[in-house]
Amino acid sequence: MRYRSDIDGLRAVAVIPVVLFHAGIGAFSGGFVGVDVFFVISGYLITALIAADIREGRFSIAEFYERRIRRLLPALVAMLLFSSAAASLILLPNDFRLYSQSLLSALFSVSNIFFWRQSGYFSEAAELQPLLHTWSLSVEEQFYVILPFAMLLLHRYLKGRWIPALALAAALSFALSVWLVTRKPDITFYLIPTRAWELLLGSLLALGAVPAFRSRLANEAGGLLGLGLIGWSVATFTNATAFPGPNALYPCLGAALLLHTGATGTLVGRLLSLAPVVFIGAISYSLYLWHWPLIVFTNYYSFGETGGAQVALLLVATFGAAVLSWRFVEKPFRNAQGMLGGRRAFAHAGVAMALFAAFGAYGTLTQGWGGRYDPRVVEVDAYSTNRYAFLPACHDRKPADVDADRLCVIGAKDAPDADKDVWLFWGDSHAAATQDVYDDVFRSVGKKAIVAAYHGCVPLFGLQRVGYPEPCYGFNESVKALIAKHKIKNVVITAYWTGYYHDTDQIDLDPTATGGRSREAILNDGITRTLTALDAAGVNVHLTDPLPGARHFAPRAMAASLAWKRPVDQPFSLAEFQQRNEAFFRTVQKNASHIRSRLSLWKTICQGDVCPYEHNGLPIYFDNNHPSRDNFEFAKGAIASFLEGNLVAESGKIVRQ
Repeated sequence: MRYRSDIDGLRAVAVIPVVLFHAGIGAFSGGFVGVDVFFVISGYLITALIAADIREGRFSIAEFYERRIRRLLPALVAMLLFSSAAASLILLPNDFRLYSQSLLSALFSVSNIFFWRQSGYFSEAAELQPLLHTWSLSVEEQFYVILPFAMLLLHRYLKGRWIPALALAAALSFALSVWLVTRKPDITFYLIPTRAWELLLGSLLALGAVPAFRSRLANEAGGLLGLGLIGWSVATFTNATAFPGPNALYPCLGAALLLHTGATGTLVGRLLSLAPVVFIGAISYSLYLWHWPLIVFTNYYSFGETGGAQVALLLVATFGAAVLSWRFVEKPFRNAQGMLGGRRAFAHAGVAMALFAAFGAYGTLTQGWGGRYDPRVVEVDAYSTNRYAFLPACHDRKPADVDADRLCVIGAKDAPDADKDVWLFWGDSHAAATQDVYDDVFRSVGKKAIVAAYHGCVPLFGLQRVGYPEPCYGFNESVKALIAKHKIKNVVITAYWTGYYHDTDQIDLDPTATGGRSREAILNDGITRTLTALDAAGVNVHLTDPLPGARHFAPRAMAASLAWKRPVDQPFSLAEFQQRNEAFFRTVQKNASHIRSRLSLWKTICQGDVCPYEHNGLPIYFDNNHPSRDNFEFAKGAIASFLEGNLVAESGKIVRQ
């Protein structure tokens, strides 16, 4: 296949938005689509090479993978060496454990599977995973494992009818992506069954599935449209955009149009062939490899406190590292007669993988190589995992489960009179985080409670979270029916209200709701509606206020402060906490007559003008807002009074009755 400079230019169009998006440049809010452009390019080039070799009777699986090793492995090894060294020096034990696991997954080309499995509600922030970007490399490498064998089999048994077979595979993959993107967005984002169509789109182009445009005007229009589709996606998409699914068509079709018209001398093709653009495309692989670890390690050590000047320096450092990697690592090893020529490629690859695998296994088996730090640092950092792993079994039950009473029960299940007054413990992930504490307290006061909780779903009637695949509205409607069916007279409602007011949007599906309201107004109305309805049904509502939380993950912040001997994260002041929750407090106060008791643990946690995220020298939270398992015992006394109805709302204060 002859060299096309415009394809290197297209690589530049792909990588620049990705780097600037990850650097936090607002104008590139959809820069993540650059990865999709890369997928189309990769599918196009690899398929063209395989098809040409098969047609000429010289295709060799061994030579194919030898070329892949020489092309991809050297720069990857260099980046992994740097990242592993930086991780050893900087990452705290829990983060180093996760890094070690991600290193192993990257080595065996299953990063996409690893990060999909890590993408649960309580997962570590993706922004602090140095090897997160290797997920896309794994998707491509899995494609490289499947495609050569598929094309060989099709050539042998279907007389080379590649186009219909690959078109069918692409159609099925796209349909699956469209169907799953709102149902299982993490699966759709990371896994190859829902990403394969993007690579196969390039494959189909390479095989001639789309005839060449005959007129100059059509080629020029196609090039402009292709560049426009990518640019529009980069400028308008955000993290809230459902992706990939149908929205991935825009950048992928844009890339396909540029590949299809770029060799015809169009205006866009000539722009992509300009020397500076081509150079960026030539270093794009190294640029992609190096940008993310540099960003992550910088943000990790600075706790995200990076200004414009630091971002600019970071981008310069990224570009410099990419140029050095391309010049002194990528280029020398691409020569088939060099160190990685022939069988030596597999031998050297095996040695590199074995060494990194040993390092990753050590970090995993030692739970993050805690010996690097003082035992006190290790103790504090361990609170990152200080939660009840078994509790999700009681949570996230679908509406049908609620309707069929397939729910957990906590508290004094065997108490003589417990069945006469069964409570409901209703909430979001904070119900999961505090369930064990409430279990103990319910038992101590001789009560039992049904647990109905769903992560990320505000426990209010009539609301559905925007862009969220979980059935929040249906779940809460089933909870409403459950209360009526069992004639429940006491309901505890607990949630991280701060998060809903600041980080999510809701749709009000109540028949009486009006449109055009703000996020705050919708939540305020939801609180009023829910409290009023429960009170009218004769239900005693026991409402919890939000906890103060922390700016960053509390265990990491405390451990980092101890390890680095410097303060890294100031707690919220009381004024900040009250200001952040002003709308919630105001709405609850207006509905005080509908509330039997109210729990304001922030009055216990906040000391003077500060709301610390530690108690007795250990983190209160296992992240930045969910209570830890072993350091929330101090709340039991207040929760007991709360359940007994001794804490009521009056003029914004909690008083004894």
